[in-house]
Amino acid sequence: MGLVYKKILSGDSILGLWKISESLQELNSLADLSPADKEILSRKTSEKRQREWLAARCLIKEISPSHPEIFYNEHGKPLLQSGDYAISISHSEKYAAVLLSRENKAGVDIQKIKPDIEKGIDYFLNNQEQIWVDRTDFVLLNILWSCKESVFKYVSSHELDVRNQIFCSLFQPQAEGLIEVIVRDENHETLSIHYEVFEDYVLTRTL
Repeated sequence: MGLVYKKILSGDSILGLWKISESLQELNSLADLSPADKEILSRKTSEKRQREWLAARCLIKEISPSHPEIFYNEHGKPLLQSGDYAISISHSEKYAAVLLSRENKAGVDIQKIKPDIEKGIDYFLNNQEQIWVDRTDFVLLNILWSCKESVFKYVSSHELDVRNQIFCSLFQPQAEGLIEVIVRDENHETLSIHYEVFEDYVLTRTL
């Protein structure tokens, strides 16, 4: 199917969504990889990972105004060589998502909803959040997990503790909405995270 949508957001940020239905060969042709990217692709051992990675590359080509080259820092974070946008990339099963932001940071995450996510609740929800969360609402739990993933990418610090340094405020889950998040690191930021639920996926992003 390819490009599902390209949305121009506030601040000239761009959100793109790609449905991965193409074969590995089709994606490879569409991506038109540089030699450096071909080397990265060759290190991905499963066809599933290769297709997800290629779909993200195809999506970046579709939504970026200048089709910039991508490189990675020492922590594996993607960066655009042009520096025009901050970039965040996510993929899960059938979809790839990319967020380009004119600000200096960006965070996007897409997750296939897992009905058994409650088993890992102590890993990503702190004691304060567990007071109000409904453990039986697996859609809510998946929204919260994805929200924290987007925040983690936005902050871009591998030392950030997802459970104890990212605090999500109480909200009533709907098909689409906002979550206020406090990041208790040295910057002590308050962020708004947009979420949407569609099919059996949840997509979250920083504003």
